[in-house]
Amino acid sequence: MTLNKLFATGLLASSLVAAGSVDAAAAGGKRIAFFVSDLSNVFHQSQAVEAERYAREAYGSEVVVFDGQADSAVMTQNIDQIVAGGFDAATLHIWDAEAARPGVRDALAEGIVMTSFFSPITDTGIPTARSDEAGVSFEMGAQMARAWKDAHPDKPIVMVQLGWPNHTEVNSGRTAPFVEGVRSVDPTAENLGALDSSAGQEAAKQIIVDLLTQRPEVNLIYSEASNLTVGTMAGLSQLGRGKFEDGKPLTEIVASVDFDSVEFEQIYDPTSSLKVSMGLPPIETARGRIDLIMDVVNGQVDATSDPAEEFFYKAYTISFWTMPEADAEAWLAAQFGG
Repeated sequence: MTLNKLFATGLLASSLVAAGSVDAAAAGGKRIAFFVSDLSNVFHQSQAVEAERYAREAYGSEVVVFDGQADSAVMTQNIDQIVAGGFDAATLHIWDAEAARPGVRDALAEGIVMTSFFSPITDTGIPTARSDEAGVSFEMGAQMARAWKDAHPDKPIVMVQLGWPNHTEVNSGRTAPFVEGVRSVDPTAENLGALDSSAGQEAAKQIIVDLLTQRPEVNLIYSEASNLTVGTMAGLSQLGRGKFEDGKPLTEIVASVDFDSVEFEQIYDPTSSLKVSMGLPPIETARGRIDLIMDVVNGQVDATSDPAEEFFYKAYTISFWTMPEADAEAWLAAQFGG
């Protein structure tokens, strides 16, 4: 199913829950609510398409996609539709776990299988599917530190992260292991910490401009989402930075998350300072989230536990230095099509 068909057929919950759909449960399958935080993101678009296809073909089940619209309040409101919409199961993607807690407990009380993606939902104990981000973040940090030391052995490493400093899973999967990776190469590297860029692309741009005006020696930047990276690179460009020459960094090296076709062009551009990104595979992630639901349905995973069980799915290091351009292009085609 193409993305255009996904939207044209009204797979999105806003129309489907109200209108109803084929009763998958009557045919032995399940009706599954599949939450994504922001359906304008290509990773989540591809997840949605694959979840719908995989659930139908592997389990005879129906998926309804709920778009969180990058709005925590919308994500929380969507939970109310799980019971009202006659769902058998849900896989959530929630930014405010505390606000989601009552709705999750209500759904569990109705016998609905509940799982989460990316973040556990407080003390509800429902199983959580996560991408194995920490290993990739560590590797990106180490690669960047080695590349900087090779190019500029006399310039100390000063690093910064742009993201969500108060988000537990972002810290454990991205921020902290990145710093560890850098310091595995250079234990003396200075870390300016994670700067709150939760307001998005324009905020990231302004943060970079302000920071590098005051601290021009910053040379390793981890931009912890692809939309932030757009702003990061724009800010660097405004300052006359963001460049490589002869495969070597002039002023900094940048890492990102959510590798896509736009980042592909930059990573393999020998003049761009964006050189590594975390590849999150939408196909494998979607299948893992659906499989986890069915494992709970089939009694292979407990519906709740204390603490909540976490299940990790592979993430990839897309790197100018270690992944040939043709391999990165093939990865993109396999995961996103085209």
